[in-house]
Amino acid sequence: MGDAPRANQPYYGVDFPNSEPTGQFSNGYNIADFIAKALGFQMSPPAYRSHPTPSPSTMEGFTGVNYAFANAGITESTNAQMTISLKEQVESFAATRARLKALLGGRKPPNNFLSKSLFLIGVGTMDLLPRLIDMYNNTFTVLHGMGARKFGIINIGLIGRLPSVQMSRCSGDASGLNRRAAEFNAALGTILANLATKFHRFRYSLADFYSFSNTNFANPSATDCYFAECQMPGTRQMLLLCQVPGFTNTNNACCSGLCATYYYDIVCSERMEYWFWDDFYTTEKAAKLAAAAFYSGKAFTAPVNIRRLIAMKG
Repeated sequence: MGDAPRANQPYYGVDFPNSEPTGQFSNGYNIADFIAKALGFQMSPPAYRSHPTPSPSTMEGFTGVNYAFANAGITESTNAQMTISLKEQVESFAATRARLKALLGGRKPPNNFLSKSLFLIGVGTMDLLPRLIDMYNNTFTVLHGMGARKFGIINIGLIGRLPSVQMSRCSGDASGLNRRAAEFNAALGTILANLATKFHRFRYSLADFYSFSNTNFANPSATDCYFAECQMPGTRQMLLLCQVPGFTNTNNACCSGLCATYYYDIVCSERMEYWFWDDFYTTEKAAKLAAAAFYSGKAFTAPVNIRRLIAMKG
């Protein structure tokens, strides 16, 4: 049994405001943060374990909850004792829903509130097995039964390109992992399409992180895109702006090995040029580029992008 992965110490968060570790495996913001920022928030909602219990005073500013946990898997056995599984995260959401229901009473059913919310999910890299697609399918069914209507799903990336894999496996094994990820993603697309047919108002946007990563690896110096806020009297709009350069290193980790240490010589000085922050996770820049593509782009989302998903009736 190993120690639970931790990102609450340097150098995680080095490019975050005040260079403070946030508990996120990144040098700054991640994909969820940038999508939240595109929706008008400062970053992702607070973590479930640190979120205040909903009450008349906290409901006024209630904007969501973050149930995510680093290195989590679909099955409970993945990284057991080190993380919180997808099933446990759904159970935590059920607890939040129960508290909301009690707080709202008969004034407004919680489903009216939840149907307008975005449920952003990205899991599977840590336990890529064909049988787990059925467990993933069950997760969507359970969440829909509890009032979720809008799902933003990020599929699995090129696992074989992770620095952790490149350091420990031969290229043949890495190719096999990428092939399995592609097969898993194809099955994921099928179950989402089936669920949209089966359930009333099951809305979703499937973000293709696999193809997005592959495109950037093939042309790492391509355009860099980002969000900018445009404010005019009575209106507010998030604009997607693009500029160069892209990346110069898509193979190595900027902060390699035991990243969360005080050895300053292990962190790259040009973080804007790296795709990978550590041996498993992307840099803030890569996350920003992905979020821009998934939120308002057309090439890497189906059947709609996240922006159009949000605009749909719940």
